[in-house]
Amino acid sequence: MTDPKKRKISSKLHGDKLTAEYRAGEKAFKGLFYVEDKTMICRFCQHSVDWVRRNTVVDHIASKKHAKAVELAEGKRAERQATLQSAFRGSGGTLQERRGNFQKDFIRMMATADIPIEKVAAMKPFLMKYCSDGGALTSAQNLQTLYLPRVFEDHAIALKATLKDKLVSVIVDETTDHRDKSVLNIVVGDMDKLYLIDVIFMTECTAKSLSKTVLTSLTSNSIDFDNVCAFVTDNAAYCKAAWRILEPILTSAIHVGCMCHILNLVGEDFVKVFKEVKQFVNDIRNAFKRQPARKRRYPRHLSAQPDAEEDGEEDGEEDGEPARSACLPSEPCASRWGTWEKAVAYHSTHLQEYASFFDEEASNADNINRIREVLGDEGKRARLQLEMNFITESTPKIQFTLTKFEGNSPFAPVMYACVDDLMSYLMRGTTKVQFGPKTDDGLSSLPHAEKNRYIETFHECFTLALQKMSKHTDSSMAMDFYKLARVFDPRQVATVSHDIASYANLPGLSNPPDSLQEEWAIYMSSAKDQLPEDFKLHEFWKAMKLRIPRLAQIALQTIWLKTTSVDTERSFSQYKTLLTDKRESLSEPHTKQLLMLRYNGDVEKRLVV
Repeated sequence: MTDPKKRKISSKLHGDKLTAEYRAGEKAFKGLFYVEDKTMICRFCQHSVDWVRRNTVVDHIASKKHAKAVELAEGKRAERQATLQSAFRGSGGTLQERRGNFQKDFIRMMATADIPIEKVAAMKPFLMKYCSDGGALTSAQNLQTLYLPRVFEDHAIALKATLKDKLVSVIVDETTDHRDKSVLNIVVGDMDKLYLIDVIFMTECTAKSLSKTVLTSLTSNSIDFDNVCAFVTDNAAYCKAAWRILEPILTSAIHVGCMCHILNLVGEDFVKVFKEVKQFVNDIRNAFKRQPARKRRYPRHLSAQPDAEEDGEEDGEEDGEPARSACLPSEPCASRWGTWEKAVAYHSTHLQEYASFFDEEASNADNINRIREVLGDEGKRARLQLEMNFITESTPKIQFTLTKFEGNSPFAPVMYACVDDLMSYLMRGTTKVQFGPKTDDGLSSLPHAEKNRYIETFHECFTLALQKMSKHTDSSMAMDFYKLARVFDPRQVATVSHDIASYANLPGLSNPPDSLQEEWAIYMSSAKDQLPEDFKLHEFWKAMKLRIPRLAQIALQTIWLKTTSVDTERSFSQYKTLLTDKRESLSEPHTKQLLMLRYNGDVEKRLVV
């Protein structure tokens, strides 16, 4: 009588067709074995089985050891499935809904961490091995085409709810990506919070197209035109023309020309006359650009140079420390003037090292030959050194102000004073005859006539910068706003009018009711109190909400009015890391969705909080 535990084998196989692969693939044994190096191995018991004789295979399947191994494996599989289902059901919803939420949360994590979605194929084995619910993750294609749009739709709804009825600054800027597409980013500022509300790929950038795009974006995000208090752009002509179109529509807003952009223009005009310096900086940049071997040789060359005693004294050398660090030259960025000034400061202290280094270089490229020519001629090198010293010693005030405005702080109340201080500095520079220790030392060694020519040139630098500053600030309506906004800085209250009627042009202060006038009187009285050393304007007005809630809210909205477009520049920096050379095929809608998810973070949770 046949053992019921044994499987019946009805077919027989003879000859060359009998192989381990064939035996493992038979219907009666399918799924029980796998073949490795012509050896048939049981999937459950994990040991080899003689495949030549069928009875041996059948006996193994009927054995108690095999049955126990199968039972153990099935139990683990059921446990994993139960764990996955309970994990999904634990926080409510059906299994299908929970799986969908898992995919969405995974998309949010990938976008916020700037991890390409296509990497999911490489991550899935790890997730399946170490995460009990890792098997629920779908393919990269499904994540991008199905779940990314759903996540973005939820994000857009939360964004609208977050900005509903809020007074906002609208910050707009445009750039061209490496695919030669014109990209317009629109960021709105709600006090100290910033949100990227739109990414538009423009076919043309004109005043008409810009104004139309801004209005469309505000409407699609349910932002009331009357709730826009500032329209912030750079100082390009088409941006100013766009504001003239928008001004009758955004009646509560003022146009703010980006102060950082203005200071970049001022810096460019300040050094406009120094063509030899510009050429030298450009030649040094090209000498090291895409030259990895030269970049390795230069620090070694610096380290091998003997430390000169006088260099050590000038650079603050103490206790045998090296006067100069063996680092590469700073690379200037065309859109950031401060990086150019930093490069000049570096070059001015390394001309001697450059001379010896490039003499040893084998290259005969045009830029290398120009560097050798300038540094090999004693007169040209002296003039270059003098001009670089002047730039290094005369531009820190511009650079300091520029760096300050690039931060995310409430600058509106201090902007007027900062601009006024810089204008006064430039004005004094048009007549002064002492420019700094190194510059003055270089001038003293020149013949009288040449010294006077250089002083006239230096005066021209200050004059050009002052004219550029005046051009962009004298007719700016934002400067009038900044002048009034000083009243909300208790450090400046003593220098401004205390009459609330003088500030009717500030939002919320026209025709103030009696209750607001009472709060105004309380503020004017408390502003005379001594302020702490670590005074922070934002924290001051948050604390004043307890005493004068309405005026404090007006003050917070005023001090946080955006004065620069650096926040859109930061969004472009994220855009460049998102759209790399390996991801050029990323579609425009997916690019927009991923960038907004990354920039805004988890806006849904911020809304709940």
